[in-house]
Amino acid sequence: MHKKFLTALVALSVVVTCSGNVFASPLQDQYNQSLQQYENALKGVQDIEGKISVLDNQIGQLNESMAGTDKKIAQSQSNIDATQKKINETKSDISSEQELYGQRLRAMYVNGTTTQYMDVILNSKNFSDLISKIDAVKSVADYDKQIITNFKTQQDDVEKQQKVLSDENGKLQALQNENKKKLKDLNDKKAQEDKLIADAKAEEAKHSGEMQKIQQAMDAEKKKIEALNVPTNVTAKPSTSSSQGSSGGTNGGTIYTGVTGEAIVSYAKNFLGDKYVWGAKGPNEFDCSGLVWYVYKHFGITLGEDTYSQVNDGEAVTGSLQPGDLVFFYPSAKGPDHVGIYVGDNAFIQAPHTGDVVKISPLYPGSYCAARRILH
Repeated sequence: MHKKFLTALVALSVVVTCSGNVFASPLQDQYNQSLQQYENALKGVQDIEGKISVLDNQIGQLNESMAGTDKKIAQSQSNIDATQKKINETKSDISSEQELYGQRLRAMYVNGTTTQYMDVILNSKNFSDLISKIDAVKSVADYDKQIITNFKTQQDDVEKQQKVLSDENGKLQALQNENKKKLKDLNDKKAQEDKLIADAKAEEAKHSGEMQKIQQAMDAEKKKIEALNVPTNVTAKPSTSSSQGSSGGTNGGTIYTGVTGEAIVSYAKNFLGDKYVWGAKGPNEFDCSGLVWYVYKHFGITLGEDTYSQVNDGEAVTGSLQPGDLVFFYPSAKGPDHVGIYVGDNAFIQAPHTGDVVKISPLYPGSYCAARRILH
């Protein structure tokens, strides 16, 4: 509907004058006033759509971050579980070794092994044999003690590792809780913006209806004058829009030939009415940069996959916009947050935001922050 009105502004803004001022100007004044109100309401809608687009980007990026954190939490928990299993196994090994050690000590006591040790010493062939046998007996006891010491060292190590993993997991859980709060805040803001845009669109529709009624009255008056054969002068009111491009951005991107802007626009129109989905790149769902990327890729032209890279594709537009040019909106620290394709007649095709569809919208002077030309 926006494109219909903008492309018809010149035809609708007719000022009919005649000798003696037969066609009264109040109707024209009413029309001009209604037109201004309509344009203000339309700009209000676009401003809110811009805010929603920014929120969509923030929500999408936060969801991606949360998905990544979920994976880290799952991996961390898996590591904790594996470490706990190792701790349990080590404790079991220590317990088993201690039990064996105790059994040997009890057996030595019951069987009089102490006396046997004395026999070993007394029955030694010589002093060297005695030393060897004493060392052998001592080695058995030392071996048991060393095994238990090693197990305890391993247990201490894995318990320290478990603490590190638990601390890391706690930090990840805290980060995820913070992200969930941020996501709730963003969704709350978006819900408020959705209500505002509904009100703004209702206001836009109201002024659109008023314009049509006034135009119908003006057309009726004009026919009466023509029926009386009164000479008339028809003056078209200049359009309030301009197609001057932005000089923002830098040159240096690849410029393609062999494809026309009209072909780009014609193909893009195939997707009018398709649903907006953040991060989608077709074939039936799109976000703003996904639509641009998909349309140009159809012609063998590969652009960046997001607005922050697409704003560096092609070359900056320093004169009038041409069909197929990319127009960018809502600058941020990272770059523009929204992009569309200029279709001509002060309008562009875009995938606006969540809850909306691919559509053609009016383009006002100064409403975009940069423009890039991909084709020659």
